[in-house]
Amino acid sequence: MFCNFYFGGYSEFSELKISLSRLFQDVEITETDDKFTVSSDGFTLSISEGGHGAMFASEDYDIELKFSCYIDIIASYTNWAYELMVFIGKLLNDTDGECILELNDKPILLRKNNVITVDDKKLSGTIEFPFYGLGLDYQVGDIV
Repeated sequence: MFCNFYFGGYSEFSELKISLSRLFQDVEITETDDKFTVSSDGFTLSISEGGHGAMFASEDYDIELKFSCYIDIIASYTNWAYELMVFIGKLLNDTDGECILELNDKPILLRKNNVITVDDKKLSGTIEFPFYGLGLDYQVGDIV
C-alpha cells in the first residue's frame, strides 16, 4: 500500500525539514538537499519539493501545493493507519497550507480554505478509517 500526500504552507524546504525533525523524535531520519526521508514502524515517507504529482494535484483539486510526500505503508504493522493520521494531524497543526492525501490513488483527506474534509467511502473497508487520530476538527464529505 502507498499514499501520496501533497501540501503547501512552508516557504522553504529547509523550514519544513526543521519542523519535521521536531515532530519525529524516535525515528530514523535521512536527509539530503532535495529529499527528507522518515522511517517509522508503520510507514516510510519521503518528502521533496515540487514535482509533477504536486503540480497535477494542484490543478485537479484547485489548491496550492508545494511539497510531495510519498508514503510507503508497512501493511503488516496493524497500527499504521492511526500512526499516519497522527503524523498528518501534527503536520497540519504546524502549518496552514492546503493539502490532499491519497491512499492507493484514492483521495481520502483534503484541506482547502482551512476546512478538513475526509472521505473513506472509496476504500471499500469494513471499518472506518481512523481520522480521529488527526486530533483536529474535520467534516465527512465527498472528495471528488
